[in-house]
Amino acid sequence: MHITKVLNNSLVLAQDNSGNEIILMGKGIGHNHSVGYELKKEEIEKIFVLHDEGIKKNILQLASEIDEVYFNIAQLIIDYAITKYNLKLMNHIYLALTDHIAFAVKRFKSNIIIENHYLSEIKEFNPNEYDIGSYALKVIEENLDLRLPEDEIGNIAGHFINAQQDNPYSDKNKKVAKIVNDILQIVHYHFAIIYNKESFSYTRFVMHLKAFAQRFISNKPNKEQVDFIYEQVRANCRSEYECVKKIKTYVNNEYSKELPKQEELYLMIHIHKILGELNEVN
Repeated sequence: MHITKVLNNSLVLAQDNSGNEIILMGKGIGHNHSVGYELKKEEIEKIFVLHDEGIKKNILQLASEIDEVYFNIAQLIIDYAITKYNLKLMNHIYLALTDHIAFAVKRFKSNIIIENHYLSEIKEFNPNEYDIGSYALKVIEENLDLRLPEDEIGNIAGHFINAQQDNPYSDKNKKVAKIVNDILQIVHYHFAIIYNKESFSYTRFVMHLKAFAQRFISNKPNKEQVDFIYEQVRANCRSEYECVKKIKTYVNNEYSKELPKQEELYLMIHIHKILGELNEVN
């Protein structure tokens, strides 16, 4: 197989011997290699077969937005999980974990901490995934010379819980899927939009909704104090706030719970990005 485009030192777009377009991951796989280079088997650590055009676009956009060091960190963590616990993971973990780590580091450098209020439950009921989260913090510290808060152990562990092909948490996942789909429908009808499901903003929105739904059904709300930022965003995103009010009503009617202000804030931000991206296309 040969390279058709170098994305960064860790990712290349390639073509296999049957003419299929693939994305290859490997430490240093793109370093000093140019288009047409025939790759050796030992240089390749992961192959993404691009049956889905959306996956290709997401990986290409991720590669353009995020420093390659985060791909390498995610790869080390995933290799540890597979080697030590023989986890069978869905491919989306490579995208989701890379994006999560990059965003977590950005939040940390901006002094924004998102507490994980079910860390003790994960440690007790998901010790393997908790260990992977602990290992992840060590890898991040070794590569970036910064120590993320312990809460990130639970956040990273959650990615590995949800990415397992034989996921034992199917009932919980069904509840999560319902909440995610219901909120997507509310936004869809409120703005009369058609989602671009191949866009990065849509992918990030769905990832956020899944994380919110998991916290919500576990009755572990995000307690981050965001009053000042919340008021600023609400003032600048009035139409998004009107949509979030409908989501608040849905949450209250369906589950007899209040939507935390922190979740309102993040919903407004993600909806704003979705709308902005659609406006750019139109």
